[in-house]
Amino acid sequence: MNIGIVTGEYPPMKGGVGDYTRNLALHLTTAGHKVQVITDQRCVSPSNNDEHKIIANISKRWSWLDLWRIRSTTSELDVVCIQYQAAAYGSMSPPIHFLPCLTIPPTIITFHDFEQPYLFPKAGNLRKHAIWQMARCSDGIITTNSEDYRICTKALSTPRVVEIPIGSNIPYHSMDRLSNIDIRAQYGIGEDELIIGYFGLMNKSKGGKTLIQTLASLHSNDIPARLLLIGELTGSTDATNAKYYSEVNKLAHDLGVAKHIVKTGYLNPLNTSAALLCCDLMVLPFIDGASFRHGSLLACLTHGCPTITTNPKSENKRLQNETNIMLVPPNHPTSIVKTIKKLHENAMLRTNIGQAAMSLSRDFEWQNIADQTTDFIDEVLMKH
Repeated sequence: MNIGIVTGEYPPMKGGVGDYTRNLALHLTTAGHKVQVITDQRCVSPSNNDEHKIIANISKRWSWLDLWRIRSTTSELDVVCIQYQAAAYGSMSPPIHFLPCLTIPPTIITFHDFEQPYLFPKAGNLRKHAIWQMARCSDGIITTNSEDYRICTKALSTPRVVEIPIGSNIPYHSMDRLSNIDIRAQYGIGEDELIIGYFGLMNKSKGGKTLIQTLASLHSNDIPARLLLIGELTGSTDATNAKYYSEVNKLAHDLGVAKHIVKTGYLNPLNTSAALLCCDLMVLPFIDGASFRHGSLLACLTHGCPTITTNPKSENKRLQNETNIMLVPPNHPTSIVKTIKKLHENAMLRTNIGQAAMSLSRDFEWQNIADQTTDFIDEVLMKH
């Protein structure tokens, strides 16, 4: 098949949707498909030497003119796959919601979340309608998790919806490859210090302030802990991340724990893997609850990290408390501190949870994701 993928971000831009798109495109190409990625002009980079074609001819405004560029570029393809996350297309991007109405080939939209776009001042309910109008104009819809699948099927009452998970953007590397990477020595972390890891963008929905309050509480209880913030923290597309990150930094200084925080900055996949594996445990205090739409959670599972995160909004039978994950209420530093103490004092529990997490991660391997995606594309094309 000739597959076009439209995405608001792509490496070297920093963001989970861009990393997802690159992994999907690589695996589709490996399976013999011809793939074109249509994306932002800022993605032009000499380091992009992937086998699939990258057409970075879209302005960062994603304007009406850009939609006509996409229509022309994709006119002879078999299908156009749109990777949708409102923040990835800029804060004021009404045009992108009309793309499925303009493309010549059938369109399939992958909704990475259902966060409503800003659009323009006082847009009100138009924000929600923009998403559902986009969905109704498409020929197929992919959701990445069961929560969004339920929302989508309830809102649209259509059989054109399928759930296909995302995978970890950070591949696991064996300790043989990581033998020369000593994270503790690199960042001056003492052998007696407990390393608590956080991976992902510092978005306001990710619970960064709860993380800082947890660190402060640990030190008030004389637990020598270091918070290791792994990778890029603000990303390239969502401007609200930088503002929230500034608030998190201020809180760390106000509570006197800034000196106990280590920030790695952007790391390549090999070094990110090493950083994840050096942590004693991970804490991902999502405000909206744990979900498999979070690539950071999947990266922790893939690396067998004993991870503390928040209770899912809806039932998730794959996440089993004290078996492959540790679950706590959102916005509750006291519960996180209690759970950290429990894991810190019980090495066997940490090991068992880590091993079970790694077993669970096999459900999210990229080749399976690519195969499920092409199966759905075939189904959509047959009915088109």
